[in-house]
Amino acid sequence: MRLILILCVCALSACTRNAPLDDYSHYLRNKNIPAVSKNTFPHCYDYGCKTIKMVSLTDQQWNQINQNFKPTPKNARTERVQIAKAIQSFEIIVGGITGTQHDKHGTFRLYQDKDVKYNRFQQDCVDESTNTTIYLSLLHQSGLIKFHRPTQPQSRQPFLGGNRWWHQTATIRDLETGQQYAVDSWFEDNGKPAHIIDIKTWFNGWKPYKSDKTGS
Repeated sequence: MRLILILCVCALSACTRNAPLDDYSHYLRNKNIPAVSKNTFPHCYDYGCKTIKMVSLTDQQWNQINQNFKPTPKNARTERVQIAKAIQSFEIIVGGITGTQHDKHGTFRLYQDKDVKYNRFQQDCVDESTNTTIYLSLLHQSGLIKFHRPTQPQSRQPFLGGNRWWHQTATIRDLETGQQYAVDSWFEDNGKPAHIIDIKTWFNGWKPYKSDKTGS
């Protein structure tokens, strides 16, 4: 009975949502995320995108992001390293604008401590993966990523592949090989490079730290 209750609670979690389409725009529409453009784009936080703030960057801030793609990558592997660093730049810049610059890695770890007060600027896996999908969309629209395209966020299930909890990530697809990769920023504090790992490994319970006992 207790297991059934846990499954029901998890199923209601926003982290479980995962539309079947590869098109990330379908996901954004389902989340009621406003249109994404370089002039202004949405940023969500407060667990499950309960709060959405529109953001505009200056030319100088865009230049900071563009610098991550210099020199121009010659292959997909190099571009993935640059994408990870570009997500870092977005988080630093956007975090300072929206108040999410102090977001801590993970979600459940914070609330295992009963003395920690609710912080609406903290981000869960839905916030993180949605924002990362938006950043990837902006990079794609700007022509900065050429070997990949953003794809539908993916979620992994508990009790499969060693997973303890549902968890969601943004994704990209290698245009040459068709390989999909998780672009996961949830495991790090705000302003750190995203982890980019092949989606099969990610589905099988991948975590950046073997000693980390906290569920995702």
